Amino acid sequence: MTDATNPPSTPRAKTKKTTTKRTSKKATKKAVKKTPVKRVRKVAKKKTKIAAKKTVKKTTKSKPGSVDESPGAPGFFPKPESWEPKTREDINRVAKMLLGVEFPGKRVCPHHNSPLDYLEQSFLQQKDLLIWANRGGGKTMLAAAATLFDVLFRGPIKIRVLGGSFDQSDRLAEYIREFIHLRPDLLAAPMRRDRVLLTGGSEIRMLAQSQRAVRGQHVQKIRCDEVDLFDSDVWQAVQFATRSTPRARGSIEVFSTLHRPSGLMHQLVQEARENLGVQIVEADPSKVDSHNAGYHLVTWCLWEVIERCPDRRKCADCLLAEDCRGIAKKTNGFFRIDDAIAIKARSSRAAWEAEMLCRGPQRQWLVFEEFDPAIHVRPVEYCSEFPLFRAIDFGYSSPLACLWIQLTPGGGVHVIHEYVRSRLPITKHATEILSRDPGPVQMTYVDPAGKQKESTSGEACTELLSAAGIPCTWRGSSISDGLELIRAALAPAVGETKLQIHPRCRQLIDSFNSYHYPPPESSAEPDRPVKDGPDHQIDALRYFFINKMRPRNETKRKRY
Repeated sequence: MTDATNPPSTPRAKTKKTTTKRTSKKATKKAVKKTPVKRVRKVAKKKTKIAAKKTVKKTTKSKPGSVDESPGAPGFFPKPESWEPKTREDINRVAKMLLGVEFPGKRVCPHHNSPLDYLEQSFLQQKDLLIWANRGGGKTMLAAAATLFDVLFRGPIKIRVLGGSFDQSDRLAEYIREFIHLRPDLLAAPMRRDRVLLTGGSEIRMLAQSQRAVRGQHVQKIRCDEVDLFDSDVWQAVQFATRSTPRARGSIEVFSTLHRPSGLMHQLVQEARENLGVQIVEADPSKVDSHNAGYHLVTWCLWEVIERCPDRRKCADCLLAEDCRGIAKKTNGFFRIDDAIAIKARSSRAAWEAEMLCRGPQRQWLVFEEFDPAIHVRPVEYCSEFPLFRAIDFGYSSPLACLWIQLTPGGGVHVIHEYVRSRLPITKHATEILSRDPGPVQMTYVDPAGKQKESTSGEACTELLSAAGIPCTWRGSSISDGLELIRAALAPAVGETKLQIHPRCRQLIDSFNSYHYPPPESSAEPDRPVKDGPDHQIDALRYFFINKMRPRNETKRKRY
């Protein structure tokens, strides 16, 4: 029996413990209810700061200057200023530590670059860049990485991301937000869809292309995505929106594929190749003139970013073998081989070459698919033994185009020189044309519309040219008739090509590469070429073929 006056101690102790637990839970619940939301947020912020300090201490304890290089590790990049990349190798090392990614640095195709070349030119040399790459080639991800590099090492800096639409700008912003999630301590305010504010005064804003988004802006970096969708006036306004700081040079970068003939990207690529102040970026920085002004072209295609092909895959059974030729056995990119095979299987050859191999705009809408610069562009010079002719397409706001053409005894057509200029009276054009004649001209063929009298002067263009010493002749025809004659000269059914163009006739060559029919979704006449710029030089050439090369049918009458 147990003594009633002395009950056992164990049951009492248990009851005390349970009661104290219950009372403590109730007290904490009441305290949470009474605590304001702002105070809870402050406590949470303090905890995150303390945790960040602890992780930084852990990383700095082992060795001075050492970092945890595991991708995405918290606190793995404690002092960005001390890790500023100085070489292309540093860029890849820091990208791996900072973003958890590594960019391909090997050039595969002739005259192409690698994605790492872009980061080197963007961050180390801070140039105006024109980036032409394949679909899925990492353009958007690389632009986001370059933006983060600028924010960390060039700050305080203001960066604008412009897209053809806000959705395009937001795609680049998604990569930026993903990268910054690894470093929440860099944020000065919560991230918004259209703006990211960072510590130190740096700002990234995502905008759709418009006059309002560009006018009045004074920023250090502008990155434009899919520039083919930009309005031409907005693009012109973008050129005046950058300002430099001691740490960041004001620069513009353009990212796009090249799939539209005569589009803005096509025009920019042609200018970058032709302008003496612009050169194609080389992999070796010592070969590049860093003081060269203008847009520098950086190009890569599928073969610079495709993953390494394993030995188990046999080239004989691969759909990519025709274009790959074993290249993928030596690469180290990120584009999956299975995806490349699937894309090629469901696309046309023209689209595959334009979108994935970066060989130029799609040619299925071009008027002259037969034109090949390797065949039709030759250094044909003036020969005094061959007859010389001129062909002129009139214009004022649109340019006046004049071609000097010689006809060989074998029926070959040599275009030896060109003159293209706008906003000049016809009399001044006549003076310029006469000064460029390499020899005596037999005849000048012109647009039949030139015989119409002008409302201002009361005289026709043909009359003004004749008065200046350039007699003209013309012959009416349809556009399709002239185009067929040019096609027959480019690729005759029998024998070699009849048409050859001197390399100095750059605008005529560009016209052949961009003169196009309307796309299928357009409401325009499908068989009538679009008059959006490259038609003037082609029209002048067409007048020559109609007047000189078209056979004249003679009708003989007999009386019975």
